[in-house]
Parts: sequence; structure tokens; C-alpha cells
Amino acid sequence: MKYAESINLLTTQYNDTIRALESSYKMEKKSHGLISSSKLRRQYSKRYETLEREYQRECKNILTSYQKANPKWAKRRKMWEWVFFIATVFLFGGCSMMLAMEDDETGPVTATLQQNTPYWNADNIEIPYLKDATQYVANPDSVLSQGAVDCMNITLQRLENELGIQSVVIVVNHIENDNPFRMAQDVGNKYGVGIDDRGLVIVVGYLDHSINMSPGRKLEADLTDAECHRLEQQYVVPAMRAEMPDSGMIYLAEAIYSTLQKKDLPEMSQLSSPSDDFDDEIVGIMGVFLLIILLGGGFFLFLNNKYVWMGLIGSAHLLSNPFEPSSSSGFYSGGGSSRGHSFDGGGGFGGGSFGGGSFGGGGATSRW
Repeated sequence: MKYAESINLLTTQYNDTIRALESSYKMEKKSHGLISSSKLRRQYSKRYETLEREYQRECKNILTSYQKANPKWAKRRKMWEWVFFIATVFLFGGCSMMLAMEDDETGPVTATLQQNTPYWNADNIEIPYLKDATQYVANPDSVLSQGAVDCMNITLQRLENELGIQSVVIVVNHIENDNPFRMAQDVGNKYGVGIDDRGLVIVVGYLDHSINMSPGRKLEADLTDAECHRLEQQYVVPAMRAEMPDSGMIYLAEAIYSTLQKKDLPEMSQLSSPSDDFDDEIVGIMGVFLLIILLGGGFFLFLNNKYVWMGLIGSAHLLSNPFEPSSSSGFYSGGGSSRGHSFDGGGGFGGGSFGGGSFGGGGATSRW
């Protein structure tokens, strides 16, 4: 079309002038020293900048003239510019939203990974039960969701009320010296977890990939080392491998209660990563976005033949400044440039106290 032809012709003329300017510079450079050569280069660079400004001005004039002579073309060109602008903002906003949702879905563990988490031991871990007798789970690194903690607290409270077994469950990212057995024994003996030596301490190092179940001395007859190991392997290990700590710990609490009640163990549903379904949804949506982008890109190029937003098609590309190698050329785009003691708790809940239980080294440790 005439507008594109005019832009291409103008660009060709200016590019020829720039090439002639470069040849002239090379010829003059031969007869100058290093200092004067540098000065000469700056002079020619200024001449190029003058040509570039003239080129942009003339391109703008051509566009203005063509718009006046073809008002319908100008109106439709402007309309499609806004359509593509709004569509681009929508697509990038949608993609950003999908990525943000995926980041949120990775849960509290991912957020914790971004921080320098402490290494926990019996001396620095806070035991929630001492402040609130309904709270059995210490979750300082937010490895578990609050919903999972609440569910476990209900089961562990039934364990204490119905069977007289006090328990402490500690779930953290890192354990001092990567020794969950030592921490469980130390917590149990330090706080005297369990009435008549029937206590249970469970310690999980999520990022250490470890778990230890330590029953009190008299509980070992009912919850043997082999039983502890079996429960860890059956419930916790597979869930942790699937990055589902909530499921693993909820099932473990239920399985401990069922074991001590001589009931059938709960059946664990098939495990998959908690984000699998979400990821599939994300992939599907991103696929749709990609298809829209491809179709939109093709349509844009089709319309470009008529409305010429991209002046870099064909020869309509002004050469870069040859006298400033670090600079990049500007493209014409229609005038634009581009963890027992007794404590009194607060909050309306009475603090619990442990029964002075002791631990003699029973239990099991597993890793995944």
C-alpha cells in the first residue's frame, strides 16, 4: 500500500545517506591520529543523530498526511491498536495471576524455605500443651496447615481422655544435629510427658526427611518399636515423599489411636502431590493463553500488512549509529520510540501439665 511504500522509500534514502556518511568517516579517519579520530567520530555521530531526527519527523509527516487522506483507515488503525493493547494487558495479567496462584498453592513450606529457619531442640521448642491443654502439636515453622493441626489435636485429645496417654507432636523443618530420636527423648524426659510413664513424643524434621516416635517406658508394651516403625512407614513416609505433610500426620494420629484402641487401622487413600490437580489446571489454562497469544500474533501480522504498525518490515528499518557501536537503532513505529512443668495459660484456656513420665529409648526412627 502507498503508506508502506512511502515509509520504505524514505527509509531506503536515509539508509543510503547513512552508508555514505560512514564511508566518508572511514576516509577521513585514515588521515587523523587517535585523538582527532575520536573527535571525528563524535562529529559524525552528531550528524547521524541529526539525520535520525529528520527521518522520524518525515515518517510522522507521512503518517499524518496519509491519515488525513484516509480517515477510515486511520480510525480502524487506532481501534485495532487499542484492541491489541488491551488484549496484551489482559494476557500478561492472566499469566501473572496464574503464576501467583501457583506460588500460593505451594503452601507454607515453600514460604518457610525462603527464610533462615532455626534448628530446634528440647530447649528452644515451645510446647503448646503447657499453655493450652487442648493443644498437642508444636508447629513453629508452619509445616502443617492450621486445619491439620486442629484435626490432630482432636484425635490426640481423645487419646488422652479415653486412654490416659499424653502426647506431644513436634513438626519442624530442621532438628539440631538432625537427630529426631535425641530431641524426642530429651523433650519427653525434660517435661515428663505422660502419666505413669504412658507418654508419647513424636518429632518430625520435614526438611531433614526424618521422623521419630518415642513411647514412654510403660507405653512401649502397647506401642512397640516394630509398631512405631510400621506406622511411620505406612503413613508418614509415603505422604512426606508426596509432599503431603498434612495427610501423613493426620493419618498417623488416627493410626496411633486405632492401634492403642485395638481397632482397624485407617486406610490411606492413594497419594499424589497436593498440587497435581492444581498444576494440571494451571497447565491447561496456560495452554489456552498460549494458543490465544499465537492466534493473536498471527492476526496482528495479518493486520500489519494493512495498517503498518511495525515499520521494521522490509527495508523500513533505519540503520543503527555506526559511530557509536554500543548504541542500538531505533525502529519507526508511527512516531513512537520501545519446643513437665505446670504453666498457667492465657486466652481463656487452662495450661496443661504433664504427669512426670520418663522415656527409656524405645521407639523408632524413619527417613524418606
